[in-house]
Amino acid sequence: SRLREHPRVKRVRHPGWGGIVAIEVAGGLEGAERVCAATRVWVHSTSLGGVESQLERRRRIPSEPVKVPENLIRLSVGIEDVEDLWRDLSRALDHA
Repeated sequence: SRLREHPRVKRVRHPGWGGIVAIEVAGGLEGAERVCAATRVWVHSTSLGGVESQLERRRRIPSEPVKVPENLIRLSVGIEDVEDLWRDLSRALDHA
């Protein structure tokens, strides 16, 4: 997939819940923050599941288990055009 092939993506996870995908990005916590800040189509959110595509960087709050990677971003794919979503995410990854 395009995500696996992107040089800034270290790992892709498919937890099995419809349009939810999780990625671990290069650059650790700072890289993940830069990806989230750089998207324009994806909406940064703490509650996934709307019709719009959303992303959430995990481990933002101290109570989350340390086994959750700081560079983990959960993606909830919405109804937007897949090419628009890919261009936005790819550009954000390149920015990280």
